[in-house]
Amino acid sequence: MKTRRVVNVFVFTTLLLSMSTFATAEKQRDWKTGKVLDSERSRYFAGTVGGSNTNGTVSENGTYNGNTNGSQTAVYRVYETFVIEGDTEVYQAQEHIKWRWSKPANLTVNGPVKYAIEKRKFYVIDEDGKEHEMEIVKKTLRTPEPTAK
Repeated sequence: MKTRRVVNVFVFTTLLLSMSTFATAEKQRDWKTGKVLDSERSRYFAGTVGGSNTNGTVSENGTYNGNTNGSQTAVYRVYETFVIEGDTEVYQAQEHIKWRWSKPANLTVNGPVKYAIEKRKFYVIDEDGKEHEMEIVKKTLRTPEPTAK
């Protein structure tokens, strides 16, 4: 009985250690500081959802008498697009707002922003300290500023 308890404690401890190792193995991002140049919200019509209900009867002479009730609701895809200037490039990144109650990144135009890039994903930390994931829509190389003579 005592050895079974020791084994259970050992298994539990091993499980906790492996979970904590997994949690700390999160990918570290290379955060940089940039400047927010612009932001814009856009909505795109994605279709409609809804249904209908039909009730009716057939009379003795074979005619159909019925009515249909239906409702349709428009569905929109909502995006918040940001233009962010980095050291060597200007990025246009788009955040998909998935739910009506979701909020986009809280960023101030002409204000600083911490950002990181991984492949086609663009991550920002907004003014509330929340991390937001976006998709890079466009990347433009910054032109060097002319030197004054």
